[in-house]
Amino acid sequence: MADSRRTRRRTAGASSSRSRNVRPASIEGWISDEEQHGDYVHFWQERRIMAVKFIRLDFYRYYGFQFPDLFRAQGLTHLVEQKGCIYPDLIRVFYFNMHYCDGIITTKVKGVPIIMDDDIWTNVAHLTLWDDAVKAHLGVPDFNRLLAFQSFLRHPEQQINRRQLLVGGFKVEERMIHYLIVWILCPRATNHAQCSEQDLLLLYGLLNHIHIDWPALISDTMVKAKKYSSYHLPYALLISRILEYKGVSVDGELTTSIRAIGTEIGETTFRQMGFVARGRVIIHKDDDHHENVNDDMDAHMVDPVQTATSTDAGPSHMPSTSSLTMEEHFANLSKQLEDMRLFQQTHFERIYEWQHNHEEFVIDQFNDLDTRIGNIENHFNLQPPERPPSPEF
Repeated sequence: MADSRRTRRRTAGASSSRSRNVRPASIEGWISDEEQHGDYVHFWQERRIMAVKFIRLDFYRYYGFQFPDLFRAQGLTHLVEQKGCIYPDLIRVFYFNMHYCDGIITTKVKGVPIIMDDDIWTNVAHLTLWDDAVKAHLGVPDFNRLLAFQSFLRHPEQQINRRQLLVGGFKVEERMIHYLIVWILCPRATNHAQCSEQDLLLLYGLLNHIHIDWPALISDTMVKAKKYSSYHLPYALLISRILEYKGVSVDGELTTSIRAIGTEIGETTFRQMGFVARGRVIIHKDDDHHENVNDDMDAHMVDPVQTATSTDAGPSHMPSTSSLTMEEHFANLSKQLEDMRLFQQTHFERIYEWQHNHEEFVIDQFNDLDTRIGNIENHFNLQPPERPPSPEF
């Protein structure tokens, strides 16, 4: 199949801006227009930065997860594994001066103009630019979020709350991918346990090898962050690397180092999700029937189990060839869930039939008992006590 990646286009990078005069680490150096200083101080100086997270994909590959390879195929490895220091003040200035026009973000930090073009996306974010990429942030016509959501559940036959699609019932693989979506790929500060339609689209696309337009998605998330004052400012690591790449002076700037503790998505994370390790397989604790209730991961790391055999350990696989369109994927998903619905309907009809037969049996037994008691009363010439009429069945 022909490679759908676009040719990388380089523009003027860091070398053209490194010779600029170094500006001070203050508002006078950050923002050229003095008339904007007041707006920045009143509305932006205290804007919160989104919590930074990163992941080591090899850790999850060791336990048989498939999403590290899915992320590599999407060109996301660098984005989710990057770490380092961030520059909180300069990140706020990046958003303060940011403009969005014709799908391109432009901004200026300490007098250095920054254009979020292909050069940035390929050489800093290390993203692959696909010609056939789906713009998930714009939605997909006829996408059925409920059908997609059910396909990700450990028990898809269970009743779901249609108003609030929570991830607690997800299979292990799907749960981890969703966690990375809401913390790194398309981060938000709240509602991490709830699925938006965009979350479901991204999750479905990742699992089924559908190319996503990640630059467009990241740009859209940045624009929303600037628009809403309550939104925490995302992509702190990426923006900090962009500033360095463009030659923005960071001398004397406030710097925050990212430490592994509290920021790395690892063992503690999936323990909090209710997952446990059994050998080199991660399963949900509710499906753990192991006699030893100790779920210490290190106690089982030498177990030579290579792949997950539990249905909870693998992703929801529909036909995964990238030659299928999104609509064909949805059609396949719809057919599978329709088959599941028919199976459930047959199952419930059998339960209803059994319940009806059982009720008839119980009624017959009570009628027979009533007849026997009446015969005994007649034999001993007993007068039955007054009692309310028996209920009619």
